[in-house]
Amino acid sequence: MLLAIDIGNSTIKAGFFEKEKPIAHFALGSDPDKTADEYAFFLGSLSKKEHLQQIDGAIIGSVVPSLTKTIKEALKKLCDVPVLTVGPGLRTGFALKIDNPSELGADLAANAAGALKEQGAPCLVADFGTVSTLLVVDEQGAYRGGCFFPGVGMSLDALGGAKLLPDIPAETALSALGTNTADCMRAGVIRGQAFSLAGFIKTYKAKLSLPADTPLIVTGGYAPLILPCLPKETVHEPLLTLKGLSAIYEFNKKGRKNG
Repeated sequence: MLLAIDIGNSTIKAGFFEKEKPIAHFALGSDPDKTADEYAFFLGSLSKKEHLQQIDGAIIGSVVPSLTKTIKEALKKLCDVPVLTVGPGLRTGFALKIDNPSELGADLAANAAGALKEQGAPCLVADFGTVSTLLVVDEQGAYRGGCFFPGVGMSLDALGGAKLLPDIPAETALSALGTNTADCMRAGVIRGQAFSLAGFIKTYKAKLSLPADTPLIVTGGYAPLILPCLPKETVHEPLLTLKGLSAIYEFNKKGRKNG
């Protein structure tokens, strides 16, 4: 059994996989101040005992370097199994046609791997988390790049910093035409994310000569808010990053066996 852990800026997601199939998952807050003992306690408390006893490997994808070592130490206290970390030196299973492959974030690598596993090539993946990201995989299955823009929470916080604008919770924008301050803010942020996405996707399809029906897969904590503003054929994969980590682990595991 595999334990996959996705360390994000706001949330740490963990999932147990048996033969590449997710059988359990949970999430907890990212906190650089917590110790390895504390994370071992929380991970152990949220996991079923039988799952922990059956783990024979683990993989970590992290965009918070300060937490990576802590989580590794926590895992050693829990199960002491070999742990792979997504980054330079670990194969992803797909070509990277970008300027500096070593710069590719673990979350982007995992999302691309997950999308290729679930949907195949070509594909586009949007991750609506603390930061919103969009990546594109071409018809040959190569990662070609993408873009980043401020996430929903970050954008609302920025607007709320203006003296005459209120702090408001993130909720679905019912209309693109706001008729009160809160709805205007949500329209600009929530629907603004969807409109930005549509513009980038149109550009990428033209630049890379992608088919018109190239699938868009979305994931991330804010995805449910933005989904109503996206085309109905959009694929929502809440566990995409964890599935991608599992795919990367299995690819490297098979490589070790063949080697």
